[in-house]
Amino acid sequence: MMKLEYGIPQDKGATHLRFGIAKGFFRDEGLDVSLRVVFGGPEIASCYDSGELKIGEMGTPPATTALSKGARFRIVASGIRRRALQYLVANGDIKAEADLRGKNIGVLSKGSCSYWFARLILQDHKLNPDRDANVIGLGPRHAEVIELFETGELQAGVLSEPTVSIGEYRGAFRMMRALSEPQFCPSMQWSVTVANCGVIEREPELIRAVLRACKRSYQYSAANDDEFAEFGAGHYGIDKATMRRSMERERADLHHECEVDMPGLDLAIDLQRRLGAFSVPMRAGDITDLRYLP
Repeated sequence: MMKLEYGIPQDKGATHLRFGIAKGFFRDEGLDVSLRVVFGGPEIASCYDSGELKIGEMGTPPATTALSKGARFRIVASGIRRRALQYLVANGDIKAEADLRGKNIGVLSKGSCSYWFARLILQDHKLNPDRDANVIGLGPRHAEVIELFETGELQAGVLSEPTVSIGEYRGAFRMMRALSEPQFCPSMQWSVTVANCGVIEREPELIRAVLRACKRSYQYSAANDDEFAEFGAGHYGIDKATMRRSMERERADLHHECEVDMPGLDLAIDLQRRLGAFSVPMRAGDITDLRYLP
């Protein structure tokens, strides 16, 4: 049995893979997998670049930005969240996006998906992200993001599920806007599985085995809705109704086949270029290696 750390960029992510690990799908591939949290987009990209992490997932905003600078990893598959399933949340003082002026907006880290999406929202509403609001990269404090709302340190944030539903249940904030809405980035490829270039060269069968187990985890979760809801509720220590609410919010935009949306990846690259993350020429085919898809 081969031990493997699979990277994820925040503590409440990859619930479907946690479920697959518990069901034994990775062990069936000869893998003893643990999920390693590296809080932040650029932070986890650095681990894939160095080979400290062989394989794992992240969002396309920090992935494409790192790849534009020569990072030594490639996109090998799509995650289950192929669309941009993040949400603008805010406390009761904020009624509209204009009220974000002067407020503290929590994001995973500077350069993470939520950081770029927060900038996109602010710019879309004629607010300067560098002057008109305080975008705070939380890093490891992201694990306590709901508590930061409850204490008043944060007034808004860009978050994903199940954190959004848990925070709503606790009355810490409400969901204002989904990033999948038409004026933002509904068609871009978001969550991706990436692998270090050296691992791709030396251990192609490892990548194939991981992706087979990922796909099996995604498909089993979809086919066994109630069992997945019970698992998620138990893992996060929440009631089943809250877990189901988080599932329903995302259900229509989940993808269970691991296939990368190549036109959507080009849209993600174009978005980062518009946001000023990089200016070098790059297309989806330059940063992918899809030979290992199950």
